[in-house]
This record gives sequence, structure tokens and C-alpha cells, in this order.
Amino acid sequence: MAPSGPPTSGDATEADHAQWAELTGKSGAPINVSPVHRLRISGPGPSGLTALPTDNHPVNRARGEAILQGRWKFGHAQIETPSGHSPWGPAFPSLHFSDRIHRFHWLRDLAALGVEGETRACALVAAWVEAYGKWEDFAWRLSITADRVINFLSAGPWLFSRMEGEDRAHLLETLGRQIRHLQFSAPDETDPVSRFRIAVALSLAGAATEDGRKAMDVGLALLETECAAQILPDGGHISRSPEQLAHALLDIQAVEDLLLRLGLSAPAFLTRLQPRMAAMLSFFQTADGGVLPANGGGDASDGLAKAALRPHGAVNSKFAFARLSAYQRIQAEELTVYVDAGGNPERPHGARAHAGALAITIDDGPERIITSCGGNAELEPLLRDAARRTAAHSVLCITGEDSAVFTLDPVTGVRAPEGPSQLAVRRMEEGEQFLLEGQHAGWRVRHGVIYRRRLYVAMNGARITGEDSLSRPMSEAPQALPRGPVPYEIRFHLHPDVQVLNGPDDRTVFLGLSRRQRVWRFRSEALLSVEDSRYWGSEAVRKSQQLVIRGIADPGADGSQAPNRVRWALSRIEPGVQGESV
Repeated sequence: MAPSGPPTSGDATEADHAQWAELTGKSGAPINVSPVHRLRISGPGPSGLTALPTDNHPVNRARGEAILQGRWKFGHAQIETPSGHSPWGPAFPSLHFSDRIHRFHWLRDLAALGVEGETRACALVAAWVEAYGKWEDFAWRLSITADRVINFLSAGPWLFSRMEGEDRAHLLETLGRQIRHLQFSAPDETDPVSRFRIAVALSLAGAATEDGRKAMDVGLALLETECAAQILPDGGHISRSPEQLAHALLDIQAVEDLLLRLGLSAPAFLTRLQPRMAAMLSFFQTADGGVLPANGGGDASDGLAKAALRPHGAVNSKFAFARLSAYQRIQAEELTVYVDAGGNPERPHGARAHAGALAITIDDGPERIITSCGGNAELEPLLRDAARRTAAHSVLCITGEDSAVFTLDPVTGVRAPEGPSQLAVRRMEEGEQFLLEGQHAGWRVRHGVIYRRRLYVAMNGARITGEDSLSRPMSEAPQALPRGPVPYEIRFHLHPDVQVLNGPDDRTVFLGLSRRQRVWRFRSEALLSVEDSRYWGSEAVRKSQQLVIRGIADPGADGSQAPNRVRWALSRIEPGVQGESV
């Protein structure tokens, strides 16, 4: 159905516009092009399609069912459309909503419902083409256009076969226009993740369309450049996000698969990278099939990591330390402990990075216990920014301050973390336990203290003992340090599925895991409070709780005693066995 009004990117308030500009940078700005560019990208669509890429991304059937009923929700914002009406035309409630809906990631969710979903999806695409198919400053931003082209092509087996007459012709015409837009404007994109997607879109579009060889060559050349810049030698993604690594691996697989099905030679870099990437993704994969939620990514509870690893069979990474990706992993029987052992990614790759140095996550088999607040692309920019802060991680932070300093990256126009300085982590095995010891000087300039974290993990997976401390650097005299107490908090964010029960005193709580009816006891030598938190690691925001230890450190102390030092322990409670003290 035709839209009821002129195309618009929304009626967002001035505050929303200002916040969007601040938190998304140059890549989030409407793309104002010259009349010459508009003329340059105009013209006929592809004369035909050769083959279409395979979409191996997981689907969200619940979202598809909601869209089928006319209910659209992205982040906090939502709208409802009458039966048979499209959402195109009426103003959207926010720029974030507009951004997400124009990417068409939801297309696979709707199509997963069968014939009814595919039919509705075709109608929505046809209505979008009528409303926005020639141009719109916000909807044709390069990152959005790249995602949309990929999603249109990936939906090809049912989308293009169902489209007939003028609808099909108009869809092909706007597809050609968008491909040319990406081809001519790719050098203007400042965000590295968006550049990667542009490269994938051009590679797929060039291979999938007749007479698309030039676009394919441009796309493959750009993809090789971005892979060299973004995929680390150890197979990780330079952003240090496990979820972003999974997305990149799926994209590379899609390009290689399409080229091979067309009988074309796939560039060697596509084949060479995948085993390393799969091994690193396996390192990040948790026992529940998801991944470690870190640095802007979620926990992949939708099956993303499983989909990316499926072509590689039973990948089982044996290494315990990802040197370049900078994470430590301890596997003690069923207990898994990750430690963030890295600082900020090199610019301009830190636009989604977090200030989570020395943060921990702890899983008992397939059940997550201690985690971070996480993050995902469906979150509004303000919440994604909040998730980047040190307080959103399970680590010590000086009250109101991050362990890294967020400063504006002039390339992307987004704040990126710098530091912390002097970050170092070492790992040993002592008797029947693992020892991880890390430190950084993130607050040394501001408060004159060094942060140290020690973790002792029993090899039988039944106990973790931790020690967090703030201390004066040994090389500095007390009188040379800033005066005044240093208030701090040590936070342990609990996964939403963890049940919290009060212990016998104000230093003890019990943590229940319902899936296997296990109980863990958390005990601190300092006062412990249970407070509300939020988990943003999956698509739906979930209420959760956090354990918080507060103290006030002496900037002149050596960190060997309270209040500068806090010891805590997490122990699995066995039936009939009395617990130990910290």
C-alpha cells in the first residue's frame, strides 16, 4: 500500500537529533549529496540475476510474528500499523528506530513464517521502493544502504521470484541505484565496520547481478583491504568484539560461497582467513552456544556463533590466552572464567569499544553467573554508550570515573577509549589452582593509585578467590601523590537467570542456577549490597541484579590491607558440605 505522506526519517526531537549526532558520529549523519551524484547513480537496474547469496544468519521468529501483526519495535520505540498498511510514510518515533527499520535485518524474520510472511515481506519491500527507492538523506546513508543491499539479495530466492511486473522492475532499478551509490561513495565512509559491510555488499551484488563484474572487483579489493586492517593475525577482530568477529566470519563465508557456486575463483584471502577466525570464535564460544559479550557485542544467544562455526565442523580451541585479541580464558572442569586483558583498540576501530580492562565473566557450564551489562545493535545509542562504561562491567571502578579516558576520534566523530596505561596480565599454575594477576594505571594520573586484581581459580572448578586493591606506586613517595580519599566500587553484574538469596550476614549471598539446580555462595570480607542492574547482552533488555562492594581507599597506602584491599570468594555449594570463609 502506498505511504500516506512524504518520506521522512522521523519527527525526532531536537534532543534526539543532538544525542544521535554525538553518539553515532559521522556515519550517523544524513548523507547530503550533490545533484551530480544523484544523476550519476541513476539508471537502469541489473538486466538479470545470476545467483543469490545464502543467508545463514539466525532468525527471530517472535519479531517476524509481531511485524506480521503490524507491531514494530526497535529499542524502546514502537509503532503499530493497521492491517495491510506499511510503516513507510508516517514519521518514525526516533532516529534509532528509523536507522534499524531501513536496514531490513527484519526481512529474514518475517520470511521465516512461511508463505504468509514472505508475501507480507514482498509487499513491504515494494512499498519501501515506492517511498524511498530513489533517494532519502537518512535512509541512504552508506552503512544502511550496504545492509539493505545485502538483505535484499539474501532474500532473493523468494523476494525476486515473487515480485512481478512493475514491482520487480522498480526493485531492480533501486538495487542498481544503491549499488552504484556504494561503489562511488565507499571511500567517504569513516566507520570501519560500515566499510567492511560496504565491501561485502559490493562483492555480493557484483557477483549476483549480470554485468556486475566491475562492482564485484571493487568490492573484493575493498574487502581484502578491510580484512587486512580488521582481522588480527590471531583471527580476532580488531574491535575486540566476539560478536563482530562472528558477523565478519558469516560475511566472508557468504562471499566465498556465492563465488564458488558461480564457478568463479574465490580470492585466496577469503579461504586463508576463515580457519583462524573460526578458531578464535571457538575460543570465545561459551558452553550455552553463545559468546562472551564484550566491546559492543552481545552474547549471541540467538545462535549467531553456531551459524558462523557450522561450516567448520567441530572447532575446539585449545589455547587459553588470545595474545592480540587480549583475553584470558581459564577452563577449570565446567567452570569458565574470562578476563579482559586488553586496552583500547587502535583508532579508528574503537567507536564501540568498552572501558572494561580486567573485567571478569564467570560461567558454570551452560549457565552464566557473572557477566557484564553487554550490548547489542538494537539498543538506543544512549544505552550503548552507558554499556561502554567501566561501571557496566564486573570490575573495580573509582566512583564516577572510567578506567579509560573517552576522547573524540576525529576520523569517526565518536568518542573512543584511550588506555588504561601500564596494563599487564600474567598467568601461572600453582598446585591445584590457576592464578591470574593483572594491573593497570588507569587512575594513576588522576588519583595516584595502581589497580591490581588477583584471581585464584581451583582446577576442579569449585572455587574462585579474588583480591582487588588500589595502591601507591612503589616508585613514588606518599607526599608526591594527590591528597584526599579515593572512593571506589567493585561490581559483579549477575546474569538475569541467576536467582539471588540473602546469606546469613551482610557479606554473603547465595546465587541459584535453575537449569541444573546448582547453588554458589559469594562472600566478601567487606560489606556487600545487592542492587538493580540491566542486561543488554541479548536483543531484549532484561532486568538483572549486581553485587556491589564499596570502599574508600587511601592514596598513600600500599594496597596490602583494607580498605585498599578487598578479598572475595565464589564457591560452589555441595549438598551436605559446609562452606569455607574468604
